Amino acid sequence: MITHKMNAISNLRFDYMNTSERRVLDLAPLGLPAVPMLGYCNYRNPRPDVPEHWHPGCLEIHTCVRNTLNFGCSGRTYRVGPGDVFVNFPGERHTVSEHPKGLILYWLILRVESSGDSFLQLPAAEARALRLALLHLPHRHFHGTDRIKRLFQMLHMVYDEPANKLRPLRLRTALLDLLLEMTIAARAHTVPVGETRLESLLKDIQAHPENEYAVDDLARRAGMAPAHFITRFRMLAGLPPRQFLLGCRIRAARELLRTTSLPVTDIAIRLGFCSSQHFANLFKRHTGVTPRACRQGHSGPMRASDRDDGQSMIRPRHF
Repeated sequence: MITHKMNAISNLRFDYMNTSERRVLDLAPLGLPAVPMLGYCNYRNPRPDVPEHWHPGCLEIHTCVRNTLNFGCSGRTYRVGPGDVFVNFPGERHTVSEHPKGLILYWLILRVESSGDSFLQLPAAEARALRLALLHLPHRHFHGTDRIKRLFQMLHMVYDEPANKLRPLRLRTALLDLLLEMTIAARAHTVPVGETRLESLLKDIQAHPENEYAVDDLARRAGMAPAHFITRFRMLAGLPPRQFLLGCRIRAARELLRTTSLPVTDIAIRLGFCSSQHFANLFKRHTGVTPRACRQGHSGPMRASDRDDGQSMIRPRHF
């Protein structure tokens, strides 16, 4: 349990108890004093909202994997959904809405105030450049990348490794990769003029088919009732949501098979399939060839229409 020492990074005293649904780590003992908090949650039941608070000298970085969360900041409410990144800047007052059932979220708190020590053990010029880039992100709420999520996961995995001399270095490397990837994603974020919410969601799914998507969440983001959302989605995309996602995942899998040496099992897991065998069956059904044959250059054409073959790989209320 992490308790009193956390007060230095917030005006509130939070409950930092680790449970089966929530994990909070302090990376300072492993050579990263800049990260007094690295967190993950997967809530099976709703959790209360968090009242107004702030983090002196610290950035708070979140990336949402499943469901949505509302952040109140600077007189605005930001609805953060799957694949989104949201940043609170040092000393900035903010609130967090009730944490809904099914929420999966990664976050960390990063000390960015100047000090005598080099920021993340970087040379002075690089430390200053990275600190300034983080403090002057062009967007506080932007579409993240799958790599951001995987780097958060990597930090947790390396933390769990048996103690060894390289573990602090691996943690620092993963953290630097995460921060640099975040600055790139924030710069790439654009909202085209005149683009509808639904069109934006379609592009999000195409760009990140590996993410999990709940129809109810997407309907809320589109500002529609779920039934109306499904109808409008089909009119725009030509397919129901579940089939559209499956097609995006199959196309992404074919690209990875052609351009990488990743094992088939790794590709299946990366793209959200429940097993490599299930992935192989769906892949052949939709392309006419097996993943192995596709990798060897015998790729068949994608079907013009997809059957609803994704039922068993997706939990209820998700597509």
